[in-house]
Amino acid sequence: MSKEEVEIARRNASIRVLEFLDTARVVGLGTGSTVETFLRTAIDKLADKVLVASSIDTVITARSLGLAVTDSISVDRLDIYIDSADEVDPLGRMVKGGGGAMTMEKILTSAATLRVFIIDELKLVPRVPYMKPIPVEVVPRALSIVKKKLEDMGFTCQLRIPQGKRAPVISDLGGAIIDVSPPRGWEPETISQTLDSVPGIVEHGLFIGYTDILVIGKLDGKVEVVTYRNIRARP
Repeated sequence: MSKEEVEIARRNASIRVLEFLDTARVVGLGTGSTVETFLRTAIDKLADKVLVASSIDTVITARSLGLAVTDSISVDRLDIYIDSADEVDPLGRMVKGGGGAMTMEKILTSAATLRVFIIDELKLVPRVPYMKPIPVEVVPRALSIVKKKLEDMGFTCQLRIPQGKRAPVISDLGGAIIDVSPPRGWEPETISQTLDSVPGIVEHGLFIGYTDILVIGKLDGKVEVVTYRNIRARP
């Protein structure tokens, strides 16, 4: 497959998502190249919405397109949240945070009435985490302690470092990013609960139970819509 085919698949999926915007007033936006594709596709539909972004990158992209973005401190709920993922399995469980924005992404996701995720079919995997590590945001002063604790549990940990630098990647919220891989055979729910239990971890990129609708752009031009919201209780 070519990069152009993947981009077309994402654009086709983004077009399908436009129908979910009709009754929404407050719209949350994730981070990454797929979200950028969605923004470019949905400019007209988003012009009169209240937009809340999960990252500075998304704010910059939206403003470059002439869209106004509201600070998250001014809203307490979202009508819809739209994002993508690094990996998604058949149960709608996701690995997110390749762009380091998973903490605000999870906060906005949890505040939304409807959560819609756009992916191309290459993001589908048998079970998460599959090929991608799980991004973990850590209080910087707890970095060594958290890393040692996770390694003692059997996790493989890699401090995320910007190209050409020695210091760790720091998120918009001021946390350091570690990319972790769990011991072989651990269930996603066990991984999530374990990461949640470690003091010093702010948030992690394993999203379980957040997917309401998954819109999948296929490389053959088709779009598949998978609905999950009826298989779980709303939070």
